[in-house]
Amino acid sequence: MLGTFLLTVGQNSRYCQTRNTFGRSHFTTSNNFNKILKALNTIATEMMAKPGPTVPAKIRESTRFYPYFKDCIGAIDGTHIPALITGRDVSSYRDRHGIISQNVLAACNFDLEFIYVLSGWEGSAHDSRVLNDALSRRNGLKVPPDNESSSPPANEDEFEPIFQTQEEQREIGNQWRASIATNMWEDVMQNENNDNEAE
Repeated sequence: MLGTFLLTVGQNSRYCQTRNTFGRSHFTTSNNFNKILKALNTIATEMMAKPGPTVPAKIRESTRFYPYFKDCIGAIDGTHIPALITGRDVSSYRDRHGIISQNVLAACNFDLEFIYVLSGWEGSAHDSRVLNDALSRRNGLKVPPDNESSSPPANEDEFEPIFQTQEEQREIGNQWRASIATNMWEDVMQNENNDNEAE
């Protein structure tokens, strides 16, 4: 049973190829696949990684990412996986490229561990519809509430406020520009004095 499931999922094999590989009927192959899938769904809550309340080290230690992604817990994306659908449902599983597929939503953390997977949506379903379903399910995708553990402590010396008003930014820019102009003027005057002394 596990072999049929792994071949179908891992190699994107059709049931007919899996059926021929293991010498089983289409019904048995489909039945075994669904049994393994249901078993995985029951253990998914214990086996899938849960996001922690702290900022991941890959974000915290990078000046490129830290202030901007400090509250990010992972990445979420949708993909289309080809599916074998028969009967009246075929048209609803046809995606915008004309391929019969399922729209699958997956979220992973920064260690590339899946923290959520939602499969089974028709290929024609819009990503926002799939995301809304994931957020509204009882055991769906949960966004952790904001907490203060991800922000730096108030007494930390290295912490500087990131956000400034436009007036503060303008004033800092004006001071910087004035200091550059003053330094340039002093350099010109000093070079002129040096040239006069050399003559």
